[in-house]
Amino acid sequence: MKWLVVSFIVVLSCEGQRPPSLPFTISSFRTIERGLSTAPGRSPTVSDIIIRYYRTNLTSLTSYRIGNAKSLLTDPAFDVKRPTVIYAHGYVELSTDESITTVVSAYLQRGDYNVLLVDWSNIAFGNYVIIAKTLPGAGQHVGKAFLKLVKRGLPVKTLHLVGHSMGSHLMAYAARYLKSRGYTVPRLTGLDPAYPGFYPPLAAPPMTSSDASFVDVIHTDGGGYGTPEATGHADFWPNGGQAKQPGCLSATLPLTNEDFCSHWRSWAFWSESLNGDSFLARKCQDYDLFLRGQCMEEPVVFMGIKAAPDLRGNFYLRTGAKSPYGLNMRGAS
Repeated sequence: MKWLVVSFIVVLSCEGQRPPSLPFTISSFRTIERGLSTAPGRSPTVSDIIIRYYRTNLTSLTSYRIGNAKSLLTDPAFDVKRPTVIYAHGYVELSTDESITTVVSAYLQRGDYNVLLVDWSNIAFGNYVIIAKTLPGAGQHVGKAFLKLVKRGLPVKTLHLVGHSMGSHLMAYAARYLKSRGYTVPRLTGLDPAYPGFYPPLAAPPMTSSDASFVDVIHTDGGGYGTPEATGHADFWPNGGQAKQPGCLSATLPLTNEDFCSHWRSWAFWSESLNGDSFLARKCQDYDLFLRGQCMEEPVVFMGIKAAPDLRGNFYLRTGAKSPYGLNMRGAS
């Protein structure tokens, strides 16, 4: 495989990181393969974006083409009185990937949300730059579908939009469209929003704190696949918010699953927060001052689903190297 003729990116190891290891598996090169192909069985048009509604487990679901999303409200299991989370995956991901099943399963275990997935994998495969450039139009298309739901009885005040990587920006565009029509989403969460092409906005504009009443962001690969910039009302920087996160390999091949480890920690942390409260953080000027104990006078706050909507600024914490990642008070000191 010519993919193997790629030099290692070697970085200094820090606490909790795993040493380099070989061999890689066939699945290690999944992102490269998908970047050269199209989503299986799907057409690369916005009309083939699918809204998937999960009821009690990963196999108990109903799927709706984006243009027919309003039919969701006729589903007898869908309860408009409950809060609704709408999750969008990242670049070249399928609904069966671990990144999605982990998040969805955590919400289903929590049990108090209508759980929807924006499956945009049909336009998420292929050239990254082209996808980034077309993402605002796709986000507006998704926003129009959300608007139909809101106008037909889904309370906007119960909506929580969550996205990982490119999906963060997709959800921001959808929220932006709703806001332009007079409906402000109460909360938008970005899980390591995609960096290349968005900061600076060479390909497309990024998510911002103006997209929803409360925008919180979890950074885990800042300056790599995720943005190094604060882009919300409350930005959380576990372990400094950069690679390599504890438990990830200290040296990897670019664009392999192993190289995405830090980027993927964001959805792992979020999923864990849905059924626990062990991610505690403190506001601080930077991670170095946090580690030196210079911000101990700041109150402890939650990172994750329990983040308070009045939070403003940058927050730091430490996590474990493996699940469960939350360290409770040890992570905030």
